[in-house]
Amino acid sequence: MYIYIYVYKYIYNFLICRMTVYNRICLILSCPFSYCFFFFAGVFDESVSVKEGDSVTLHSGLTGIQTDDVLQWRFGPQGTLIAQINRAVNKSITFDDVLEGRFRSRLKLDSQTGDLTVRNIRTEHSGLYEVTSSKHTLNKMFDVSVVPVDDVKSVSVLVGDSVTLQTDLTEIQRDDEIQWRFEHQNSPIAEIIRKARKISTYDGPDGRFRHSLQLDYMTGSLTIKNIGIRHSGLYEVDISTSSSKHTIHKSFSVTVSGEMKSETVKEGESVTLRTGFTEVQIYDFMTWMFGDTIIAEINKGAQLYDDDERFRDRLQLDNQTGSLTITNCTISNSGLYELNINSNRHNVHQRFSVTVSVPGPSDKTAWIIGTILLVLVAAAASVIYCLYISKLKRRHLSCQDKEKGTLDALFPKGDPTVLNASIAEERRLSSVHFSRDPSTVLL
Repeated sequence: MYIYIYVYKYIYNFLICRMTVYNRICLILSCPFSYCFFFFAGVFDESVSVKEGDSVTLHSGLTGIQTDDVLQWRFGPQGTLIAQINRAVNKSITFDDVLEGRFRSRLKLDSQTGDLTVRNIRTEHSGLYEVTSSKHTLNKMFDVSVVPVDDVKSVSVLVGDSVTLQTDLTEIQRDDEIQWRFEHQNSPIAEIIRKARKISTYDGPDGRFRHSLQLDYMTGSLTIKNIGIRHSGLYEVDISTSSSKHTIHKSFSVTVSGEMKSETVKEGESVTLRTGFTEVQIYDFMTWMFGDTIIAEINKGAQLYDDDERFRDRLQLDNQTGSLTITNCTISNSGLYELNINSNRHNVHQRFSVTVSVPGPSDKTAWIIGTILLVLVAAAASVIYCLYISKLKRRHLSCQDKEKGTLDALFPKGDPTVLNASIAEERRLSSVHFSRDPSTVLL
């Protein structure tokens, strides 16, 4: 009995493990009985079903790779090499250019364990995956089936609301692990390690998730409370279950619509509708809409403007932030503006209400008018003062004329009495002397 088992293991390790995927398939097709051998030998280690748009990690089962070992991942009936780790030179590489670039920017290789992750998987990635080592200590095959569905589950929510991202699990098992990540960041924002009885939520590198996350211990679903614009983006969950040898990935694109921003501008002036972003990625597709009309867009860094009479030659897009500036505003530019940003990372929707008003006097005009009024008031005051002084003079002269008339009536010209009185007054005045002391006057 033991001799048969030994021979069986010998044949499997030194014959089957050395065969490529292509040779194994040919053997199965030429000899159907061989399928039973492959099945009982464990050649088809696992069948994996994953939804299109999700990611899947195929585990090598190793905790570490030996110093002089070479680990290779192959795909398809021809056994096309798609990833390799050469521990002797400490080099990991994925081959994006094979199979007409089918796996371009989708493969991720764990340099420590040799696990292979296929991200954003498509139906064309369905097939057989094989991992082998140069020392023949490892040979595993995975039959991956991709089910066509929507790429990423889209979720829309308003600022201040809460949203729950479902894992679709009914209950987490004893050895299950769940990790939630945001925007492809390495560090998780929430995780459950059931075996260690650990459930944790984190603030995130910039603290944007502080006091905002709640994790369901039974299902692993993630709730984001009091959500804000800064929480818009791509959320991914890795589900490692004890019942399978692979990790299921789910992706959620969360779009948070903010409260409408209001901008008021005077006719003839400029207004900038700011997105609040410091940088827009090159692959982000951004559109600005006025009502139902697309008036401007950024597509892979290129700016495009609609030939609308209301905005002709008066729109400016900021390639770095995506902000829109309207110059020389007119009354027809009043209304609702909407911004939509779509990418493989996140979706953003913002709204702006712009009101263009008829301009009143500017500050300079008001200053000029004020100055003119002040001059007029000063001139009026001067005229009034001059008139008042002139009136006083006329009144004074009138009084002098009256007094003179009275004297003439009392002392007519040629009267000896008046003449003698005048001569006596002149003599008296000529006899006035001043003493050496200027403060004393002698009469």
